[in-house]
Parts: sequence; structure tokens; C-alpha cells
Amino acid sequence: MLKPANPTRATLVRLSRTMARLTSAGMVAMVALMGSAFLVPTWTRDMLLTRMGQAGSNLPLGHDQVLAAAAITAVPFSVMLWGLWNARAMFKDFARGHAFSSAAALHLHRFGVAVLAQAPLGPLTATALALALSLANPPGQRILLLTLSSNDYVALVVGGVLVALASVMREAARLAEENASFV
Repeated sequence: MLKPANPTRATLVRLSRTMARLTSAGMVAMVALMGSAFLVPTWTRDMLLTRMGQAGSNLPLGHDQVLAAAAITAVPFSVMLWGLWNARAMFKDFARGHAFSSAAALHLHRFGVAVLAQAPLGPLTATALALALSLANPPGQRILLLTLSSNDYVALVVGGVLVALASVMREAARLAEENASFV
């Protein structure tokens, strides 16, 4: 039985193909579910509870409020999709054998930036939702909400790690190109 020339590379190619497919499927599912979340009132309420905690349970959900909530959540959702699009592109680069390329490093950097951006976007989104959805309430019943969670902290750290790794990867790509020019 013949062994592959480089089993580690073959594993990376298989893993990367699988991850590219999973990322694509996940992005499609997320768009469908996020769209549905604003069409089904109980799902909208559940999404608000997830973002705002118990404060989201008593807010009115008329047509204008649902549109405002959709517009507000579109910002972090778009950043997340952009990040996943770049992760998918990076996995495709890896599957083609371009693990140490400038393009793969750029995609990793962009994904890291998207993860990093989720750290402030989480609390800002919850605050904007509370303000926008309680704006119609009478004075004294409007809500100002500030949420911080360990997920925000983890997004900050993981995003920073990914951005740093992208810099290392960019340097590795530069060295690989430099070494290739000597041959």
C-alpha cells in the first residue's frame, strides 16, 4: 500500500474542503434563520431575549419595532457574514494547497477582524435595540441597557489571536515567496 507523500498536507486539504462546505452551508442557514426570525413574532421575541435578556420580554413588537430591530441586528450580522465569507475563502485557499499565501493570510486577517468586531458590537447592539424598541414607551419606561458577557471578552481575545496569527502567516508567506525565488 502506497502512503501519501505528505499525510499532513492531505489531512489539511480534506479538513479545509470540509470546513469550506460547512461554512457555506452555515452562512446559508444563518441568512434563512435570521430572515425568519423577523417574520415569525415568537422567534423575534426569542432573538430579543437572547440579545437583551429579560429586558427584551416586555418591549412592544409592532411592525416599526420589528423593522428597527432588523436594521440594528443587520450590522453585527453583516460583519459576521463577511468574516465567515473570508474564513470560507481561506479554507478554499488551504484546500488548493496555498496554506502560506498572502491571500490566505489576508482572509485570516479579515476573519480575525470580524471576530474582534463582535466584541463591541454585542453590547452596542443590545443597547441600540433597547433604546429603539422602548422609544415609544412613555417617559420613565424607556430602557437603557448595557450588557457585557464573557462571550464579548472571548471574541476580543480570539479576534486578537487571529489577527496576530494572520500577521505571522503573512510573514511566512513572504519568506516562502523569497525562498522560492532563490531556486
